[in-house]
Amino acid sequence: MASPTSQRKSHVFRVTGLPRDLPDEDLQASLQRALHDTISDEERSQIKTEITIVPSCYDPDRERAALVQFRGGVPQFLSELTLNPLGDWQVEMEDSDISFDCHFFGFTQLYLPDGKEPVVADIIAIAGLDGHAYGSWQGRGNLGRMWLRDFLSKDLPRRRTMIYGYNSKLSSHGVDTILDYGRELMEEIKKIRNTKELQQRPLFFIAHSFGGIILAHCLVRAIQTMDEDHPAITSLHRATYSMIFFGIPHKGLVVEDIQQMLTGDRNHPREKLLQQISSRSDLLVHQLADFKNLIRDRK
Repeated sequence: MASPTSQRKSHVFRVTGLPRDLPDEDLQASLQRALHDTISDEERSQIKTEITIVPSCYDPDRERAALVQFRGGVPQFLSELTLNPLGDWQVEMEDSDISFDCHFFGFTQLYLPDGKEPVVADIIAIAGLDGHAYGSWQGRGNLGRMWLRDFLSKDLPRRRTMIYGYNSKLSSHGVDTILDYGRELMEEIKKIRNTKELQQRPLFFIAHSFGGIILAHCLVRAIQTMDEDHPAITSLHRATYSMIFFGIPHKGLVVEDIQQMLTGDRNHPREKLLQQISSRSDLLVHQLADFKNLIRDRK
């Protein structure tokens, strides 16, 4: 039996691959029916489900996505994702195969902007090392308020507010470096700002910890690109109007404690990344100098 704490906790999953040919209300009803058919009678009596349909960041004219919040536990059919949080789980929904995940890799839009007025800006939030694209911005209370979604949707309804997810788990044995993470972020930005109108839209970043290191790397790289490179990147510096940073280790971290978390293995795949973000990192020294120049020139 689940503990009272786990029963109160909410669990949020992302659903992708939803067809765009249905109105959002009908799409929500179809997804609710698919969940009803998949969840057992006992689970339906214990678990409360909340579904929010949101635009796809990548192909909003053809696809939708959804945020599905479960209160009272995680359905059995998604238990595999609690054991393997980097995976996906497919479910049949009428004529479509849809995918559930809890890693939120890539970009996820958090709410539908006010349709009465045009979108005036993009907001991108990037979590830190060993964080979570969605959970790092979510409160710990029983309501599980996710402030970027629950509050900005009311205060900033004309913004396309997105979170960016990447494999930041230290325990995942990933081999990515700062350069790799920066390259991945820029590639994803190309996909979601793929028209001249989008590339000129004002952009606001919110970053925590290592997320700010990745962002700084991208902005430095962006001003070094040639004019003939992808316009989403060459315009990135000019389009960025503001950045909100939370605890960014621009001068590096004392990584000994993190190394202990990795069982002291000097050959651990994450060791190279730890050296790059350590307080002795030459890479961060040069990146910070370039980033300061970028900020100074932007004023």
